[in-house]
Amino acid sequence: MKLRIKRERIFFTVTWLRWILAFVVAISLILNRRNIALFIFILTALVGFFENFISRRYPSQLRSIIDFFADKLLVNLAATILTIKGIIPIWVTLIILARDMLTIIGGTILLYKDLRREFKPTILGKVSYFFQLMALIQPMLNREVDWILMYIALALTVSSGIYALIKSEFRFARRKTDLDEFRIINLVKFADMFTLINVALGIASITFSIDNNFKYASFLLLIAVIFDYLDGKIAKFMRQQSVFGKELDSLADTVSFGVAPAIFGFSLMQFASNINQLQITFGIIAFTIFLFCGILRLARYNIMDLKGSFQGMPITLNGIIIPLAYFLNTPIKFYPYIYLVLGILMISSFRIKKLP
Repeated sequence: MKLRIKRERIFFTVTWLRWILAFVVAISLILNRRNIALFIFILTALVGFFENFISRRYPSQLRSIIDFFADKLLVNLAATILTIKGIIPIWVTLIILARDMLTIIGGTILLYKDLRREFKPTILGKVSYFFQLMALIQPMLNREVDWILMYIALALTVSSGIYALIKSEFRFARRKTDLDEFRIINLVKFADMFTLINVALGIASITFSIDNNFKYASFLLLIAVIFDYLDGKIAKFMRQQSVFGKELDSLADTVSFGVAPAIFGFSLMQFASNINQLQITFGIIAFTIFLFCGILRLARYNIMDLKGSFQGMPITLNGIIIPLAYFLNTPIKFYPYIYLVLGILMISSFRIKKLP
């Protein structure tokens, strides 16, 4: 009981801290400290995301309400100051404010009628909040508005407001059902965030490879290896190991250490001036086989339960070997052969001891 009370205090403290940071963002914008304002704006949004993610196991009606105000305070204050500064039109801020006032007024009425309610943001409300955050970043950074992003945010804001009239965001605390076990918010653990960062790094590496920026693509693969290592250690340390986490990790590894290295090798050959069409065709075959082997290796890993060792080379090592080959200036014509060897090693039967 005491532990639960301490956790509640921590969550309330973090929520109130977000209120304070929202005012810090507003003051920074007033003082034209745009870089500071943008940094704290993003930091506050991320803190809110992680707080909601971690605290969902300890629900609180009061915190669900003040958490809502913390989110809205961040967006509304930023939008208001940007309007005062003449960066975004007043009608944009009025739409955002009107939507939130609708929730506040409706929620106040419902809470007055029955205090047994808690704030449960709708999916549409969460999506609109995310796009509001994204739409405000560019005006804070360079005083220009990305109107495509802004119109999307406003359309979602209006839509979520209309939806809130039909289905209020203040609802009775409902009883749990068997389906709650499979809600994403209940499946994803803190350690899984490192897995998602891993796949984000893999996608970023793919982007840099396509853009002929192989140095950054290589660095991102190496960083992805670090996050892939951390997600397992954190899951074990926090006792958050699960079947969902294992499957998510495999999907992330497919992108970061299967697809990303394959596109890296293909793009490298495409941009090389001393590679002919025959070599490129052979490369495509090699990279495809490499990717198939990676998928097969992960599928086999998911149905095995080896203790202390891997069967076949872990796919994560591709995130080290491929960048190492690039930084050692390995001739591009040898890359297809390297990928074929890596593919064979992944589906081989020899065992590799796991890192401690």
